[in-house]
Amino acid sequence: MIDVAIVDDHPIVRDGIAAVLGTQDDLHVIQAANSIETLSSTADAIVVDWEMAGIQGADALRALRTRFPSAALVVFSAYGGDDRVRAALDAGARAYVLKGSPAEELIQAIRGAVDGAVIVGRGLSFRASAGAEAPTAREAQVLKLLARGFSNAQIAKQLNISERTVKFHLTSLFARLGARRRTQAVAIARERGLLDR
Repeated sequence: MIDVAIVDDHPIVRDGIAAVLGTQDDLHVIQAANSIETLSSTADAIVVDWEMAGIQGADALRALRTRFPSAALVVFSAYGGDDRVRAALDAGARAYVLKGSPAEELIQAIRGAVDGAVIVGRGLSFRASAGAEAPTAREAQVLKLLARGFSNAQIAKQLNISERTVKFHLTSLFARLGARRRTQAVAIARERGLLDR
């Protein structure tokens, strides 16, 4: 079961998201808050609006990351654009989905983000730049094990780190590579010669 919190300053949006997520057996909404300040639940995922009264954008994400470091942050916004998506990922978001998207896209983004993937909605044109910074030494180790088909648990055991740390490395890797899925990350890494280093 994935515990989900919702932060949006529009009641009808909060209610709508909660209703949609409530149709899924594996998703459970534990709090729907109107601001970051009123959010108290520790959740596996937090669905947050990009534009809210008082605090918004990257500032909101950084505040959430500080208070809830293990939660997967999913931006659900009416606004797209490369600058916003990049700012969101840099501030700790694992997914960015437009409010005009089908409900299934938000549901899959939540599941994927909790699983450590970086998800950028289909309605967005964002792509990581080809000249993006190379993976760190630890990320390169994770990437090579990923290419061998290792699960998060197997990677954690092999590198003597926690699964949570593996997920953070994968999140960073996916953002660097512009990948949405594990197989896509490996394919991009092969294409760029990152697995030969």
